[in-house]
Amino acid sequence: MEVLKSTKTIFHVHTYHSIDSFLKPDFIVDTFYDAKIDNVIITDHNSIRGAVEAKDYAEKKYGNRINVIIGEEVKTDIGDIIGFPISNEIQMKEHAKVIDEIKNQGGFVCLPHPYKSHNLLKIHKQQFIDSIDFIEIFNARISAKLNAYAEEMASYYNKHTIVGADAHVKGDLFNASFVFNNNLEIIERSTTYTSKRNFRLSQLVQNLKEKNIAGIVKYYLLSLSNR
Repeated sequence: MEVLKSTKTIFHVHTYHSIDSFLKPDFIVDTFYDAKIDNVIITDHNSIRGAVEAKDYAEKKYGNRINVIIGEEVKTDIGDIIGFPISNEIQMKEHAKVIDEIKNQGGFVCLPHPYKSHNLLKIHKQQFIDSIDFIEIFNARISAKLNAYAEEMASYYNKHTIVGADAHVKGDLFNASFVFNNNLEIIERSTTYTSKRNFRLSQLVQNLKEKNIAGIVKYYLLSLSNR
């Protein structure tokens, strides 16, 4: 994507259309615009509604001064797969069909946090690897060890790399940013891990949406104690 070249981008952001986030699309856009971020790739869980809302808002308020790229983090039979840019919500859940849908829309296929919640035997099969465009080598919500494994995987298979904020709450929005060169290679990046409190807040949000009283109490207390 030409728009991503030599500009600052934040990837892997969730809105209130994800089960574990209350972030509003207009707040995300305004926050990044004020911080002089050029592009944001919004990737809600199994939805593009938040990204579409953000894109419409950004275009009306800021014109082309900030770009919202529509993405989606799809839960498949082998784990999460992200597609961007796309224009239609992904309907399938079987990974090969999800990948076909993304490709048919002209999007890139990204493997986020490959060593978390994925079928490791299947994601290392050559047929699957061949279909992947990007591997997320840094995710702010998982361990440094698992991120290191992801970076080794990307290097071994010679894949494009990307870093993800995996933002679910306000404090996560600037967890990771990057600049691509003309070959979509990272030439500048900034990364920081999410705090335990912010991680617990997203878990609290999920339990609030699910109306799980025990979970609400648990994660509220954990967020206060930063555990």
